[in-house]
Amino acid sequence: MILVIDNYDSFTYNLVQYIGEFRNDIRVYRNDEITVEEVRKMAPERIIISPGPCTPYEAGVSIDIIRELGPKIPIFGVCLGHQAIGAAFGGRVVKASRLVHGKTSVIEHDGTGIFKGVQNPLTAVRYHSLALERESLPRCLKITATAEDGTIMGVKHVDYPIVGVQFHPESIMTSEGKKIIKNMLEVDFKMNFKDVIVKVVEGRDLTEEEAGFAMERIMEGEATPAQIGSFITALRMKGEKVEEITGFARVMREKAEKIVTRHRILMDTCGTGGDRSNSFNISTAAAFVIAGTGVAVAKHGNRSVSSRSGSADVLEALGVNINMKPAEVGECIDKIGLGFMFAPVFHGAMKFAAGPRREVGIRTVFNILGPLTNPAGPQYQLLGVYHPDLTEPVAHVLKNMGVVRAMVVHGMDSLDEISISGVTKVSEVRDGEITTYYISPQDFGIEQRPLSEIQGYGPKENSRILMGILEGQKNPYRDVVLINAAAALVVCGTAENFKDGICKARDSIDSGRALNKLKQLQEFSGRFAKCS
Repeated sequence: MILVIDNYDSFTYNLVQYIGEFRNDIRVYRNDEITVEEVRKMAPERIIISPGPCTPYEAGVSIDIIRELGPKIPIFGVCLGHQAIGAAFGGRVVKASRLVHGKTSVIEHDGTGIFKGVQNPLTAVRYHSLALERESLPRCLKITATAEDGTIMGVKHVDYPIVGVQFHPESIMTSEGKKIIKNMLEVDFKMNFKDVIVKVVEGRDLTEEEAGFAMERIMEGEATPAQIGSFITALRMKGEKVEEITGFARVMREKAEKIVTRHRILMDTCGTGGDRSNSFNISTAAAFVIAGTGVAVAKHGNRSVSSRSGSADVLEALGVNINMKPAEVGECIDKIGLGFMFAPVFHGAMKFAAGPRREVGIRTVFNILGPLTNPAGPQYQLLGVYHPDLTEPVAHVLKNMGVVRAMVVHGMDSLDEISISGVTKVSEVRDGEITTYYISPQDFGIEQRPLSEIQGYGPKENSRILMGILEGQKNPYRDVVLINAAAALVVCGTAENFKDGICKARDSIDSGRALNKLKQLQEFSGRFAKCS
């Protein structure tokens, strides 16, 4: 049953009408015709606090219902009801910066809860002369939406199933107002981060929705470091499943700074790291070789976590400005066919997980998520993973995320790349199907070499190795880069098979085009470094 508290306002009729399109079990009581205890005995599934012509302190039982029943029963406050939520927890309700009656505003929101799947920004109607004061908003309430003038347009309680909006979703002039009402009726307010931790600790798998909820809490700073550490450790012990990784990845990609590029075919060669092989930066070197063939590359990466040198470290040592902003990277890809996205710039909200990840000190789901959350959304990927058991699950996640074609690879000598020293396991996504098979250097026409011959070092030494490859030095470092570039060219359809890919990759290096891509990236990114 849905209970509506009517604060003597005509908009209550509109609210009830909208709710009635989804539910027929609605009961309406005016704010002075029912008590908290009577509401408690009714045990409603949801409580809606309506708009009204007065202040929250004159809204009858509204504030008391929020305070006493909010911890257990989901509550949705509209306009006056929204203000009552703020007042119930100690916030000040003050005169709004301007009087708005029947005016539309552009509202930006966080895309979660009642705003999930709602156009952002949205156009909404406002009727109010009062508003919640930002400076006195209690810490237990989180702002979820704001108007262009800075007025708080939405809040939610960080622990209780309580949400409010200052605007009127029931107005026909509010875009997607019915969607917001529908979300309010359907969202699982009972879910909380502690429950998710308990479920994982007990060895039970999360649904995609539950995993997405957990990632939202982490990225919004609503989970404590201790909770994050417990959660990622329990996940590692249980083993991450496809639905869980998909849920995490979808939220991370939704919240990332976006890249817009004109290229229809876009490739990434990011790997998980964490293989403890101490090989040099193979996928980073391969990116230049691939770009040299004319394929646009949106390289996504970070500093080292488990190796001596991450992609960001070696590029920085090569003189590349790794801190380009989203629009700058998009322009870079369009202009030179290659760009680098430094993960912290594009996934700012992941700062909340950085400390727990570092302190836990083990490989976690975040190692897997990096290559799955490229802000440019490339539809072609060569993705290396640190364990053979991950190739098929990660391939399924890529399929769920909508990639056109990808190879998820693991060198069986513990390499998160295609190996030069032995067999590599491949799980390929193609035409909506996933096929797993094994390949070796001989399939590329390359001689097998020991892993010790592609040893990696710190950023400076790795940058010298990478530069040597692009300048034409012939050694095992070059061969392993050729193998991985060749596979990527097969993935994006530029090469017919591995040996054709090797020919095209060799030509990219020997013609100087791969080296020229590095020089172009150095020059282009350097322009923005000088301006900053």
